[in-house]
Amino acid sequence: METLQANNSKGEQWYVLSANYKKEIAVRDELIGLGFQAYVPMQYELLKVNGQRQRVLRPAIHELVFVKATKEDLLDYKHSSRLNPYIFFRSMRLEQGWKPIVVREDDMENFMKLTQMSEIGLKYFKPEELRLSKGQKVRIMDGIFKNIVGTVQKLPHKRGDYLVVEIPGVSVVAASIKPDYVEPIGKHVARSSDVEGDVQRMTEIACKLLYDLPDDIANETARSLLIGELQTIRMALEGCKTFMPADKASYALAHFLAAKALAEDESVAAPHLATLLSVAPRLRSVSLLRLRASLYLSLCASDEASTHFVADTISHWSPTSFTEAQKKILSEKRSAEKRFRP
Repeated sequence: METLQANNSKGEQWYVLSANYKKEIAVRDELIGLGFQAYVPMQYELLKVNGQRQRVLRPAIHELVFVKATKEDLLDYKHSSRLNPYIFFRSMRLEQGWKPIVVREDDMENFMKLTQMSEIGLKYFKPEELRLSKGQKVRIMDGIFKNIVGTVQKLPHKRGDYLVVEIPGVSVVAASIKPDYVEPIGKHVARSSDVEGDVQRMTEIACKLLYDLPDDIANETARSLLIGELQTIRMALEGCKTFMPADKASYALAHFLAAKALAEDESVAAPHLATLLSVAPRLRSVSLLRLRASLYLSLCASDEASTHFVADTISHWSPTSFTEAQKKILSEKRSAEKRFRP
């Protein structure tokens, strides 16, 4: 066969070839030998070889070969290749007829990054096998998946979270992960339609992260899910306005605790602490919200008036008949003092 050279012009794109009858490796190697960039994802399988079970590296997706070239160079290759009868362009049907599938450079780069990790138990699917909703795209920031872009989703009949990387219309690959370090990409969250409920939920999550789930290996998965929910709620609350003093205090306290739970820079928490300083004294003296706000103002802003208010309020409670609400406040006070007291 006459030697062909891969064209390095701007017309090169990633095409998908079908290589029938288990010719994937032969086609890939032939393309590479001719100067093309070609790729077949591989994975280990346990097979019987001469009566013994052995780990054998085989194509992970049957019949597919990805190649970067111009369409003209691939047509020349196909017509001159000894493997011509087995090679076809993978195509999609459009209004104007059938067109070869072209994979975007970014999609191919992510797909190769993930599928080159042959030791991590990847699972491959056809697109039609997974009815994936349009999930939030994330970039993994640490670990073996660092810089890979995909979506974090739960798969049908699978436990845990999976990083899903898809080549539209061609293949989907999923790897089980603990997405502790992910960066949302272009995330859009609808503005909250229940500000009071979302503020309450954000406060609950922040307290759970601060006091009930220590940041250690045993709590990685639970913390990861709560952090994701916390960040989503906070985005939904962006731009929402509050007018009454109690609403302002609740909003500021929730955001202050969220910043602390996420271990963010003090500059993130400071504006919310300042809001509490101005609003808390305007709340009723019997308000438990004022008491909670004053607790954090005492511990985190060293506000003497708040310190006196907390001590004076609790001193008037009957130590033999605490209400459930008072018990919760006292429990939070003990936890907060352990966490924030200088």
